[in-house]
Amino acid sequence: MPGAIAAFGRNDLRNIRRDSLLAGIVFGPFIYAATMWLLPMFTRYLDRDHGFDLVPYHGLILSAFIVIGPIAVLGAVCGMLLMDDKDQRTLAALRVTPAPPMGYPLYRAATTVAATAVSLVAAMALTGQVPAGIIAASVPITVLCGLNATMVGFGLAALARNKVEGLAIVRAIGMLLFGLPMVPFFFDHPAMLGFGLIPTYWPAKAFWEVWDGGNPWPYLTAGTVYAGGIGWWLLKRLASQKA
Repeated sequence: MPGAIAAFGRNDLRNIRRDSLLAGIVFGPFIYAATMWLLPMFTRYLDRDHGFDLVPYHGLILSAFIVIGPIAVLGAVCGMLLMDDKDQRTLAALRVTPAPPMGYPLYRAATTVAATAVSLVAAMALTGQVPAGIIAASVPITVLCGLNATMVGFGLAALARNKVEGLAIVRAIGMLLFGLPMVPFFFDHPAMLGFGLIPTYWPAKAFWEVWDGGNPWPYLTAGTVYAGGIGWWLLKRLASQKA
């Protein structure tokens, strides 16, 4: 199994190096983070010229750029790598090796979760807007984001026939997965839990709780069960594919 993991890793690096689009997407979370350098200047501008205090909305803005946004980016990377592997008939080749059927999907899920978590922690630090204590408290949230990115990637691989279709699907579902979860920020009402049907609601809500000094664990727990369940179903579906 360690040999198979090493082979999967080498194949990923080769695919990323030869695909300029994929290589560019990998840096998406850090580009999002760099845009947050403008947040203090924009906040001062609105306060000075328009009398609008943006500070209460910093948690919302940061969650959009460094929590929810990277899920789409890294989920797309996961999905594209899966589509590359399907094109190269990696799954079919694995049928005649000693590697267990779940080995490849588990590798893909684990690397996506790990890459997302590390990228998001680095992106939070890169913004210069997130205190160290909040970054530390947000580590479990980054893992949940990784589960969501895995779910997005596996879903793309199941629905799209090629990378162009995959990116089109990401754009099509962008508002649903990455826009609507922002709505509950503006309304303090129990009915907002209905947005929990959208998996990306849970990491966003957990981050807002951490930002405001609240308790994120109920949202982390619910989000992990939900995204983990969907991801496990997609993982088993991928493992059962014949090509």
